[in-house]
Amino acid sequence: MLNTVNWGIDGKGGAMRRLGPSFLNHPLRDTTRSVVVRGLVGAALLATLGALLTACGNGGSAQTLDGASASPYSPPPPGLSSAKAVDGPVAVVVLRVYQGYWAAQIRAMATGRADGSDLSTYATGAALSESYADVVRLVSGGLRMAGAPRIRPVVTAVGSLPGARGESQATLQDCLDVSDWHQVTADGKGISEPDHRLLRYSLVVTARTVEGAWMISQVTRETGRTC
Repeated sequence: MLNTVNWGIDGKGGAMRRLGPSFLNHPLRDTTRSVVVRGLVGAALLATLGALLTACGNGGSAQTLDGASASPYSPPPPGLSSAKAVDGPVAVVVLRVYQGYWAAQIRAMATGRADGSDLSTYATGAALSESYADVVRLVSGGLRMAGAPRIRPVVTAVGSLPGARGESQATLQDCLDVSDWHQVTADGKGISEPDHRLLRYSLVVTARTVEGAWMISQVTRETGRTC
């Protein structure tokens, strides 16, 4: 049965068993640019996507997003806001993709269905396989997630992706607040949670382009410390 230690959010920093796409029988997404473009919203963003995906931002102040109801945004805490951040059009795209990734993950966890959640629009590689595995664990325990976490992302680096000609990568830091995101039974009934559940913890996130389209590729949960 799934419990919060698999997520590493009970303050004990339990390691999550990694179950890749072969276990889930889920092929990684079609990485053609058209699939990703359909998943992005906003006519202005679509009109300028080609230029945004190939540009590089550096220096300057922190670039963040306004909040969304699916995954509320809060200003970065002092530890993150003081980090050297990048701004510019690429940072805007990366942050939108990260916000879309969380909106898709929240939807998948609430419904118990990864298919149709848009996870494969916003994530690839380890980030995608781990998100699908999390949904499998949740459903196998007869559970769902209710509510939504709050994200506080900052883009801290943008550059070329080593060994992949023409592709780029970016690093984000986030302070994830899960105080309003709770496990419930499949029929929506609340369940007890650990007394010392870790409510906020740091994330280090890697994004990369896949044939020019930005996607979240790795999410590392630093559950040994709060933020």
